[in-house]
Amino acid sequence: MLSRSQWLLIISCVLFCDLHKKIQCATGQPNVVFIVADDLGWNDVGFHGSNQIPTPNIDALAYNGIILNSHYGQSYGTPSRAALFTGKYPMKLGMQGPSITPGESRALPQGKLISEYFKEMGYATHLIGKWNLGYSRWNDTPTLRGFDHFLGLYNSFSSYYDYVTSWKFNGKDYGGFDLRRDTVPSWNDAGKYATDLFTEEAVDVIQKHNVNTPLFMMIAHLAVHIGNEGKWLEAPQETVNKFKHIRDPNRRTYAAMVSKLDDSIGAVFEALDAKNMLQNTIIVFISDNGAPTVGPSHNWGSNYPLRGIKDTLFEGGVRTVACIWSPLLVQSSRVSTDLIHITDWLPTLFTAVGGDLGVLDPDLDGIDQWSSLVYDLPSARNDIPLNIDEKTRNAALRFSYWKLIVGTSGNGSYNSYFGAPLNEDIDPQSYNTSAINDSPIGRIARKINYNPLSENDFEGLRNVATLKCLDAKAKRNPCDPASGAVCLYNIPNDPCEENDLAKFFPSVVRRIKRTLVDYRQGLIPQMEVTTDIDNADPKLYQYAWNPWRDCSDVSCSS
Repeated sequence: MLSRSQWLLIISCVLFCDLHKKIQCATGQPNVVFIVADDLGWNDVGFHGSNQIPTPNIDALAYNGIILNSHYGQSYGTPSRAALFTGKYPMKLGMQGPSITPGESRALPQGKLISEYFKEMGYATHLIGKWNLGYSRWNDTPTLRGFDHFLGLYNSFSSYYDYVTSWKFNGKDYGGFDLRRDTVPSWNDAGKYATDLFTEEAVDVIQKHNVNTPLFMMIAHLAVHIGNEGKWLEAPQETVNKFKHIRDPNRRTYAAMVSKLDDSIGAVFEALDAKNMLQNTIIVFISDNGAPTVGPSHNWGSNYPLRGIKDTLFEGGVRTVACIWSPLLVQSSRVSTDLIHITDWLPTLFTAVGGDLGVLDPDLDGIDQWSSLVYDLPSARNDIPLNIDEKTRNAALRFSYWKLIVGTSGNGSYNSYFGAPLNEDIDPQSYNTSAINDSPIGRIARKINYNPLSENDFEGLRNVATLKCLDAKAKRNPCDPASGAVCLYNIPNDPCEENDLAKFFPSVVRRIKRTLVDYRQGLIPQMEVTTDIDNADPKLYQYAWNPWRDCSDVSCSS
């Protein structure tokens, strides 16, 4: 008699073969559109239970696809992007530290990226938005790392209208233009709101795309990251005016930025539909990390009810908003709690488009999740090393339903922060399910779905996707890793990380520590943060941020 695992293997093989037939019968290889929000809070989308900021397009995408409620990134943008592009844990690349800042020499190490794998598969490859993986040399920039076309920023932030990135180093101010079209500063695009500019570019790419060639497009939004000091948040005033129910004026602008992001996703979906590309497209939407809710660079986002913020290894820092939509998903309109890490997207999407996993780097850390997503099969991933930082001595590992945290970041300043409950609106809003149906994505989904979802279905999925902390009467054992304690949590039962179980399950603590030690063996020491701002000074390159290590004078400027 066959065992359960043997039966599962047989079923998986049959379904996998069926899936490949389905892909081959489609019009060519599937298109892939991967959308990354920046510093978006867990509580800043409607499908996670918030009524404050309507996100009808994002919600429609999530409800008609799969809500990934246990999706993890890294706690900073550069490490998350490194993991996404390489399929490797940042600690295997020396990129487990903070994000790359202007004028820094660090860059993503050489090695094949997701863009290069897809290009070799015959895809047209486009990156629109943020790079933030280094630009000290031309060979570190997007068009020399597998992208046919690039419109966006080299740095991690800029203003949303003039694309100036200002940076203070050793008491001196530096500033320059940071918007490129391929390798050339795109001066003519200054004045256009960043989210709208990137949306227009994505729509233009789709409209001009030759449908006989598969498309791989990554839209890495600047939104909702802060801009420059003095104008941290920016959005069109007419959009800000829609959020008069929000008392805090900064939160109001933040809500407008999220709303523009939602409009963008709707516009891209409409463009794909108009081009008759939707039926053979995979769309993924994630945030790179949680919101920096408080602190010197906070953006007024909310990770409620999760503990922690960006730069921490608590759930609020590393558990991110995520969903996937595609007609290729057989089991959709559900909430998945299976573990999935940002490194998994490279092998998962490569399999989805019919690629041979055997050609991928054998040292990849990402796990192919495609069959699990398509057919709702058990995930092959059992653990996620959320990070091991040898400098701060901070580490965390999600192991099945357990999570262990050792050490702290930012001297523990944000270890107890749970995010704002957002119950101080001037005029509290109700959840508008009709707006989801009436959104561009909602309308198109109703048109193409054989069995369209009802508004009751939206509410049901939302209820499942909304995380709930421990009951008020439940026992709590607080734990602050800044005190030197090792904290252990049962995440499905305690997603808000309120009840430390380390003293009750010492054997679990020992086992997870051993696993962390095993992962530690593959760690590459962090690249040194070396700022070469005098040579990178934008005034040397017509006041634009520019690669500087390939050249000795202004003649290398584009």
